[in-house]
Amino acid sequence: MPAQDKSDLFEFMLDRVKETQKQHLDAEPQAFGRWFAELFFMNPRDIFVSDGSKDGKIDLFFATDNGKTVLHHVLNTKFTKEFNKIAPPSFYQEIKYFWQAFENRGARAAYLEKAVKQELRPRYKQLFERYDNGAAELMFVTNHRCNDAHFEQVKNIPALKVFHMDDLIQCLVDDIDGAMPRTPPISLNGIHALLPADQADTEVATSIVFARLLDFIRYMESDPFDLLFNRNVRVAISISRSQVNRGIRDTFKTSPKEFAFSNNGITMLCEKQHYDPGQKVLMLENPRVVNGSQTLHSIRDVPNPSANARVMVRVIEIEPPHGDSLDRKIQRRKEVIGKIAVRSNQQNPIKSWDLASNDDFQLGLFRFFRNKGFFYERRDREWNQRSRELRSVGIQYGTSIKWHTQLIASFYWSTPRLGPAVAKRVADLFEGELYESIRETPAELAFQLYLLDQMLSESRSKLATNKVYIRNLKYYEYFALFSLVIRALTEVGARWGDPDLTAQLRGQRAEYYPTHYNQWRKLTKTCIDQILVAFKKESRGYSRREGEDLTYANYFKNQSYVARMLKAKLTGDIKRRARVALKP
Repeated sequence: MPAQDKSDLFEFMLDRVKETQKQHLDAEPQAFGRWFAELFFMNPRDIFVSDGSKDGKIDLFFATDNGKTVLHHVLNTKFTKEFNKIAPPSFYQEIKYFWQAFENRGARAAYLEKAVKQELRPRYKQLFERYDNGAAELMFVTNHRCNDAHFEQVKNIPALKVFHMDDLIQCLVDDIDGAMPRTPPISLNGIHALLPADQADTEVATSIVFARLLDFIRYMESDPFDLLFNRNVRVAISISRSQVNRGIRDTFKTSPKEFAFSNNGITMLCEKQHYDPGQKVLMLENPRVVNGSQTLHSIRDVPNPSANARVMVRVIEIEPPHGDSLDRKIQRRKEVIGKIAVRSNQQNPIKSWDLASNDDFQLGLFRFFRNKGFFYERRDREWNQRSRELRSVGIQYGTSIKWHTQLIASFYWSTPRLGPAVAKRVADLFEGELYESIRETPAELAFQLYLLDQMLSESRSKLATNKVYIRNLKYYEYFALFSLVIRALTEVGARWGDPDLTAQLRGQRAEYYPTHYNQWRKLTKTCIDQILVAFKKESRGYSRREGEDLTYANYFKNQSYVARMLKAKLTGDIKRRARVALKP
């Protein structure tokens, strides 16, 4: 990660606001509120920008839905392009006015008449009703620096959340770190004792408690997107697939008091923990489970769950980075979190792609695909578990971490130690120098490879239904085919990584049949035919030397064979087909 201090992150924030402005054609102050909503919340919907003359100090409002309840969010925002500019006293007067408009029911009519233009009044009346019913929250959001003296006047106002520059920078750090949106606090009840590790014994504050599983079940009921588990390197395995998980479930159902000594426990991260020994409640801010997903998912839907079942919970407190040397603190925090996530899962084998699933590169691809409306599956089986709610907000399945990394390796067909033959050894792609090379791939280019794969694989599948010789290849050739098509498109002018190419490929995919499909099918068949010419040539020599036939499997995993085929001169037919396929 490049060195970043507060000013760098502030500039990054301004860039993100500009991107939002271009996308929605808002002015920058309005785009600032929209940017915050999309950063801080999961799938904000019905965003309405009310900022303007007679807006009643309400600049933006929208709703979020967690699958059980709809919550409305009402924002007053203040935007600046000047780094570290302190918030003026007038902001805090406006905050009180903003809050009083909702809190003082008797003054609402006068407020609407005096401060709100006619077309907004029906919407604001609905917001008042939702506020009265506990279904709306008020937020003041600014990228100005906090004015501590004047903030004292408003910081304890109930039902109001306030964000200043440092808070937004922390949100950015969390977003870069893959931990946004933030999770609500979790309260663990009936905690009779908390055992903290002595500061001399650990670099990171760590405590152990025995918590009721019922509290986790209740929390998971209001967490349909499983944000609690975002830092876990693996997703839960279904009960039907795991005897261990069935055992966990059975113990919870039939012998709840034996659960504490029968289970290995749960490891959680949080930013802050608050223990009230009188109430026997432990509250964790921004909690994340990094080990224990299998345990909690095994028991989450047990009917009539027992309040007697407890589990050992290791709580690791990692405070957000603040102050000077922010880049060093961010990097250190990420390293610690990564080590905890990996090491706490080592009781079971972890695949190399699991270890990579939360790194900067994979999280960057995840966000890029998500912004395009597609789900990039970093962890095995995650789409199966989340597809219903993701489809409900317009997210389609895109691709998986393993398959897409194989495509990226195939794209670099002329790079030493990469290419389609190496792509077949998927575990190796996430190790050492190979993965370091793959990590250099820009997200725009990676998304273009996804689009190409969609069209190429579909045309190849259709060909296999009618062409026996293609069907007999059994997809052994696919990565070599992908590389050859990459080379052909490159030679006829494809500008990989250029957003214009992305738009062109997306346009073709949206109108694939019949014209574009026919052109891609012809290119696909021509490339397969050239591949088979090369295969037959190598096969004849192999048969003379070894006295047996060369199989497709052995040919396409041999780096030398495939490299010779890819470096051979392209036929005029392939180039012609590539030019036509690339046309809008």
